[in-house]
Amino acid sequence: MSSCVCAKCKKPWKMSSSPAVCPMCNQVSFAIVIPEESAAIKKRGQDPEHRAKLSAARKAAWQDPEYRTKISAGMKRLWQDPEYQAKMGAIRKKRWQDPEYQAKMRAARIRGKEVSYS
Repeated sequence: MSSCVCAKCKKPWKMSSSPAVCPMCNQVSFAIVIPEESAAIKKRGQDPEHRAKLSAARKAAWQDPEYRTKISAGMKRLWQDPEYQAKMGAIRKKRWQDPEYQAKMRAARIRGKEVSYS
């Protein structure tokens, strides 16, 4: 359960449902995570033990054929959407305009290794 602030009425509540329905104004609302909680999440993400645990869980999930099929189907569905294709194309085009990114990719090709696209 996440602590949230309603984007409409700005009142906090514990979000427990999806979609997020604010109990104060009874409207479906995009919830905003409270900054204190966000800071705690960021701090946890810096913990090497926590990161290792998440990494192991992700690697284990990818070993499951059912999980891979589910993710693959979702991505195929996304890429059928022309708006998504245009959005991703714009992101890639912008990324390649960054000289630092270009240098990183060039160096990776020279070394023949895969790199992170973040």
